[in-house]
Amino acid sequence: MGIEYRWDNDAQTVIRMVVDGTWNWNDFHKNLRRMTFWLDSVDHPVELVIDLRASHKLPAGAFGHIRSLGKKIHPNGRDRVVIIGLDETLARQIGGEQGVYQDSERLIRFVPTDEAAQAVLEEWLS
Repeated sequence: MGIEYRWDNDAQTVIRMVVDGTWNWNDFHKNLRRMTFWLDSVDHPVELVIDLRASHKLPAGAFGHIRSLGKKIHPNGRDRVVIIGLDETLARQIGGEQGVYQDSERLIRFVPTDEAAQAVLEEWLS
C-alpha cells in the first residue's frame, strides 16, 4: 500500500494525495482524515487533487467511495475535488461524458493528466 499526500504548491492552496500500488478503502479514508491535520496548519481554503494513476487496481466498492469524495472534510477544505487517472469507464459512469459529478454537497472533476488537473485548479482558483 502506498498512499501519501503533500502540498502541491508553495502557497499551500492545493494538497495532492497520491495512491500507489495496492491499497484498500479503509487506508484511503484513514489518510484523508490524517490529511486534515495539514489543513489545520493554514488559514485559507485548500483544494484537493487525488492522483490514482499509479494505483494497481481499485478496491471493491469503488463506485460508492468515489461518489462520496469531494464533500468538505475540514473548514479549510472545499466541497470539490479533482481526480486524476480514474478508470475511464468508471469515470464516465459517475461523471458522464464531461467528466463531472455534482450534487448538492460536492463537485468532482475527473481528468486524465496533470495538465488537465492544473487547468481545473486554475479555473477554480481564479
